[in-house]
Amino acid sequence: MKDEAQSPQEETPNTYWRWLVESWRYPLGHNPAEKWYGVVTLLGEDIVLFIGLAVAGNYIANLFDMPLVHHGSGATFWAIVILFVVQLITILCSMVGHLFVFGNTGGFWQYVNKVAQVTNWNFWIAICAFFFLILSLSSGLLGFGEVLVWIFYALFALGSFLLVVCPDPGTEKMIHDPFWGAVIYLVMVAVVYAIIWGIALSILINL
Repeated sequence: MKDEAQSPQEETPNTYWRWLVESWRYPLGHNPAEKWYGVVTLLGEDIVLFIGLAVAGNYIANLFDMPLVHHGSGATFWAIVILFVVQLITILCSMVGHLFVFGNTGGFWQYVNKVAQVTNWNFWIAICAFFFLILSLSSGLLGFGEVLVWIFYALFALGSFLLVVCPDPGTEKMIHDPFWGAVIYLVMVAVVYAIIWGIALSILINL
């Protein structure tokens, strides 16, 4: 009976594949995971997406003989860095909002797992976006690939927002109204995004 009454912290983590499947079925459900599941998933999605964007970007630059072609590697590198930083900042802002509402986040890596879990449909969106971006080199499907990229980041932002107001089932108790946690998250994201946007423009202009 003692084994059956284990606390969530003592639960055996799901295998990586099982964790993926459960995250697709129940994005906001309780889904025990190893610490590395989330970060590996997010990095994998980013790498696939960035390769597709880099190939499509260089193709367009060559096609129209744009100046970017001479600095394509530098622009691609900084675009990847900036987009990754945006994701990291979004997670940290979400953590602050969640901490205010529930008084606990479970630690950075555990929270990254939660973000990856609730946004794990991006696994398929990233793969589809990659193929459409690559196929755009010969079939003109670039527009659809770009739409999928926007959906990817919209889902990431939505998932991070939902974690501010949604507790881990059965393990967290609300201590403040979620509305104020959401306000904290949105204000932080707006301020930080504005700063990052200014820095990004400065870097890309000076390449």
